[in-house]
Amino acid sequence: MNTALLATLLIAAAAAAAEDELKGLDARQLHNLGTSRLKAGDLAGAEEALRASLGRDDDPLRPPALHNLGHVRFGKGRAALKGRTAGDVTELSVARSYLEAADADIADMQDQIQHLDEAKQAGVEPDYVPAQAALAGGIGTFREIRKLIPKEEAMLGRRGQAVAAWTRSIADFRGAHELDGSDAAAKSNAEAIEELLRALRKESAELEETVELQRKKLEELRETIRELIRRMPDDKLPPQAQDGEDDEDLMPPERRRPRPQQGGRTEQREGEERRMDEQEARGALEGLRNEFGRKMPSGRRPGEQPGAGGRPEERKGRDY
Repeated sequence: MNTALLATLLIAAAAAAAEDELKGLDARQLHNLGTSRLKAGDLAGAEEALRASLGRDDDPLRPPALHNLGHVRFGKGRAALKGRTAGDVTELSVARSYLEAADADIADMQDQIQHLDEAKQAGVEPDYVPAQAALAGGIGTFREIRKLIPKEEAMLGRRGQAVAAWTRSIADFRGAHELDGSDAAAKSNAEAIEELLRALRKESAELEETVELQRKKLEELRETIRELIRRMPDDKLPPQAQDGEDDEDLMPPERRRPRPQQGGRTEQREGEERRMDEQEARGALEGLRNEFGRKMPSGRRPGEQPGAGGRPEERKGRDY
């Protein structure tokens, strides 16, 4: 049986068994089970039991069940943020610092483009060393931002989970206070989480905006890198422009080369017809000449002179 299918079946069986276990419990038993799971740190199990308790419609138990659900969902939000109660401010500051680095690299490369153009117009050999340094810096920043964006998107996904969990947590605490006006802790919890939620939403919106700016800055970096490469001969390009780190799109289209496969051959898709290149064809021909370069039998009878008439196939031809 497929391993993934077996795992799915086992998870489904475990969930069904847990559901059957909860079916036999009344509202108070479910509430107590949820509370004990919450204390043990089993947030998913606590949520399951407390929701089941609320489903029994036992009015006296609804306020404490909602109160505890508020704690469960606040805990799930913290877990999404890896134990924090706020977004990591360094995430936003790092993202913004790379935007500043990209602007600096673009300015440096544009200066070198101008320098190389002026040297060409003056008919003098330019100094490529500053251009090499500027290009290397721009490529390095491009690669760093490209690696950073997926991590930032994952951060935004975790923040979204926290926002959803904390929104429900506030509703749970508010509901508990509405049903039991004496539950002052539920009210203060809701107000405290609302403040955290406002800060998290604001910072997440700023991070999302910064990620979008990074995407645009990547395209600007790419085009500037290409323009500088166009003005530099291959032997003057820095190693960063030639190491093939999965970004051959940085190379201008007219300067791209087919990526070799092992053995020096270009990559061929399975089942795809491939023609010999000139070097391979010459090698095959030389092999044939080596194999058949000796004189082939002419088909003459013993003692017969070459070219003495006879059938065409009996005449001497060129040796291959």
